[in-house]
Amino acid sequence: MSTKKDDESLTILKNLAILIFLFYLLQYIVCLILAASFDLWSYQPLGGQNGQFSVGVLPFWHYECGIQQGNVALTSWLSMVISQIGLTVAIFIVVRSTKHAWDYSTSLSILHFCITCAVTGTAPTNWAWWVTLIVATLIVSVSSELMCYFLHDLRDIQKT
Repeated sequence: MSTKKDDESLTILKNLAILIFLFYLLQYIVCLILAASFDLWSYQPLGGQNGQFSVGVLPFWHYECGIQQGNVALTSWLSMVISQIGLTVAIFIVVRSTKHAWDYSTSLSILHFCITCAVTGTAPTNWAWWVTLIVATLIVSVSSELMCYFLHDLRDIQKT
């Protein structure tokens, strides 16, 4: 009788698929709520931006990102930050492995970069988008590892 290990490829792919689904579900929910509250349905991007805006591409919108740059920039930035915070909890619930937590976090951030390039047709050039992604990836990696270690791994140790 064999047991499944965390290192098996099918387990890793299943966990990654679940995390991708949860990450983008949360990101789209946040984007839709913020788009409705800021009334972004009829937003037209500035003339210098070559991207075609719609609320559907808002999770990948990197032309404007950050605080004090308008409602679209704030929505784009907040959706990234909130979904990264949710990713920390999702990694703890789904993965439950200290040694794999950073790997899932980094993989999902790289995947988000690739999908962002594919959806918008250009690589992000906004410094706020890059800083947010890199810092959020580092924070998610460390915090999910610590959550898995202290809230899962240490519970398995029996006190004698």
